[in-house]
Amino acid sequence: MLRLIILTALISISLSKTCVKKTSVDITNGVHMTDGAIHHRGLRYGSQKYYTDSNNTVRGCVCEIKTCASKCCPLGYGYSRQKRDCEKLPEDTFDPPVLDEYFHPERVKAKDHFHFIEGRPDCEGSNKARIIISQLTTEYHLRIDGRLYTEVKHNIPPWMLKTQNEYCVDTFIVEKEDGSRKTSFDALVCFKRDEDNQHYGISSSCMLISCLFILATVGVYGWLPELRNLHGRVLMSYLMCLFVAFAFLSTMQILLMSNNITINQCVGFTIVIYFSLQSAFFWLNVMCFDIWWTFSGNRGMTIEKMTLRAKFCAYALYAFGIPSVLTIIMASLEFSGLPPHPLLPMIRRQGCFLYGKSRLFYLYGPIVVLWFANLLFFILTAVKITQIKKQTSVLKSRESATHDRQNNERQSVICFSRLLLYVKLFLVMGINWLLEVFSAIYPEAEYIWCFVDGYNVLIGLIVFIIFVCKRKIFRLMKKRIKDSIQHRKGTIVSLSHISPKHRPNNLRDYKQRDSVDTIRTCCPDSDTNKEINTTNL
Repeated sequence: MLRLIILTALISISLSKTCVKKTSVDITNGVHMTDGAIHHRGLRYGSQKYYTDSNNTVRGCVCEIKTCASKCCPLGYGYSRQKRDCEKLPEDTFDPPVLDEYFHPERVKAKDHFHFIEGRPDCEGSNKARIIISQLTTEYHLRIDGRLYTEVKHNIPPWMLKTQNEYCVDTFIVEKEDGSRKTSFDALVCFKRDEDNQHYGISSSCMLISCLFILATVGVYGWLPELRNLHGRVLMSYLMCLFVAFAFLSTMQILLMSNNITINQCVGFTIVIYFSLQSAFFWLNVMCFDIWWTFSGNRGMTIEKMTLRAKFCAYALYAFGIPSVLTIIMASLEFSGLPPHPLLPMIRRQGCFLYGKSRLFYLYGPIVVLWFANLLFFILTAVKITQIKKQTSVLKSRESATHDRQNNERQSVICFSRLLLYVKLFLVMGINWLLEVFSAIYPEAEYIWCFVDGYNVLIGLIVFIIFVCKRKIFRLMKKRIKDSIQHRKGTIVSLSHISPKHRPNNLRDYKQRDSVDTIRTCCPDSDTNKEINTTNL
């Protein structure tokens, strides 16, 4: 029973104490209100915003009510670089500028806007060292949210945001040899001695493994002539765009790990990756549109009269054209020289690839629009499949409509199986980008990054399983191998029965026949194939 009471007391104390001593102030002399709140120096502390410590001192959690920043010494004091201690200043000139996230000055006084937490940051442990920021860069300032912005030109990304426990700002005092003193605004900042690149190593390895499975899928579809129809060509285009994006992204991360990349190279990698990712999702949109068009029954339209090659070229113009326009717009805004703004990409200022609102606007924006468009195509296709099934059930009662019923059933089965493949692919990529959005919103959550890295491996593997690991594909591969072996044996046997003087001409004839067979096999839907078959007949 005693243990239960002690445990309950400890839990109540931990729940009531919402902050630590460093981020709290003594409000014992504040005005106690009837509702339990305490008013102290113009701030109202609710019953959940203060606690009583072991000395019966009431301490208010000021940082939960007012924005806090860190100051090395108390107000009226400065930090001496030689003595590494606080010294009283003859006059308090501490009034650092405050900027917003887009580097626009805020019309506030730092002393009025912030509550300054006194003390130097504890950088011991976590492989960190405490340095004076002016020795590293001249680009640093306080942000309106209380964090310290620092920009180191040779770092990628060049900017860093330090929280209140990772820095302290103050008026730094430097004593010259002639005894005079110079004061300046400066900061003590915790920096990692060795950057932790473990995440980049795992992420790049995962994407390279995924690239191998993507290449294997493209290789199988390119090798089998039966799969080089419109559906297969669109799928291969989609996978190759995804391969280029993953390959360049993993290469960029490897270069970042080795610290062997410049800002301009980062911009180049970003443009290629951005274009490839956008093209991949537009090709996925083409797949969804094509399956809907197949079921829509819009016969006699312009797109229906197009040949396979012309239709593929039209799809390619759409899938590569719009991403090209988006990429040109992003690159033009990046090099426009405009001041920082939420709608600008700011790749060089933020580091490699897009970050924050830039990523949300330029990358996730078009992807979300395409996602809803694909969902609409899936719903319309499912509705059309239901209608076809109803028509088929009506035709079953008519003996004279057997041929039409069989055609409808065959078309329904083929297109429905293809629809299921696209739905699976849609879900695979949808989960991936959902994880990417979560990781962008919560960059400090390492467990989300672990899921993203693991899933990047699964993308290539899942695509390989969905589109290659099927009985139909295995039968086509087996048939292709058998035909290749038999064709090679037949050619050797035929050549062995030909006299030497006729062998060169006959060899040329065999090569020509082999070329005709190849064209007939590779292009079953083309107009050229019709001409060849007519000639042979």
